[in-house]
This record gives sequence, structure tokens and C-alpha cells, in this order.
Amino acid sequence: MESLSADNAASPALAARFRDVEENLKVIRERIEEAAVSAGRNPDDVILMAVTKTVPVEVINHALSLGVDYMGENRVQELNAKYDSLHREGKHIHLIGHLQTNKVKQVVGKVEMIQSVDSFRVAQAIAARSRESGIVTHALVEVNIGREENKSGVFPEEAMS
Repeated sequence: MESLSADNAASPALAARFRDVEENLKVIRERIEEAAVSAGRNPDDVILMAVTKTVPVEVINHALSLGVDYMGENRVQELNAKYDSLHREGKHIHLIGHLQTNKVKQVVGKVEMIQSVDSFRVAQAIAARSRESGIVTHALVEVNIGREENKSGVFPEEAMS
């Protein structure tokens, strides 16, 4: 796999995006270190996740080559479009956006974690598909503690069962 850099980018626009990623990562890592130290924590215990909604795969791969180990994609369609071109080895891919039950089969096996489980039905579909595939898919459940009808998530008593 050829190393990606601003020097060998396919276009000046892509080279500029690569430089932006490099500078942004430098600043973010410095801020993480400062915040962790000021909170009495080890900066190495903080996980940086690059959210890749609408980001071209070349830019994502550049970030991954710079040591970003966690990637979060918001949409199933975008994840599927980018998946085969991603340099995924040793990386952790998460789905962070809404997941419909009918899209579970498109995600299980491609992501390590689904951070947006908002119903028991979706959780059951993830569990069933994971069992069929012989894998474990980690999930975070959204809990609607305010019981707001316009918010997604399970109610607290559903989360406890």
C-alpha cells in the first residue's frame, strides 16, 4: 500500500485536504493531551474517532495512515460505498448514525460497534444477524430518559430488561 501524503495526492485540491487533515490532527491531539493532563488522566487513554460523513475515501485513508485508529460513519449507504476502499487493517469502524432494521444485514460484519441502537427491534436484528455470522457486534443503546416523543431511544425500563 502506497503511503498517502500531500506530496503524492492526485490533485491540488486533494493535497490541500491532506494538509488540512494533518494540521487538524496535530491541533486535536495537542488539545486532547492538554485536557487529559489537566484532568489528571493519561492522554493515551483517550480515543480519537474521526467521523467521516461526506468525507472522500482518499482523505479518510490519509487520516488512517496518520494513526487515526477509530472511524465513525454516519450513514449505512456511505459506509457501504467506502468500505472496500478503506485501509481497514487494525482499525476500528463504528456506525454512529441511525440504523433501520432493514439495513442491519448491510452493517453487521463491517463494523465493530453500532453506537446508535434506538429500539429493541433493532437490537434483536443485530443480535440475530451477528449470531448467523458467528461474530460479536458491540452496540450502544440510546436511552430516552426524558421520555420525549420527538427523540429516539428506548425508555429506561426497556433498557433495563
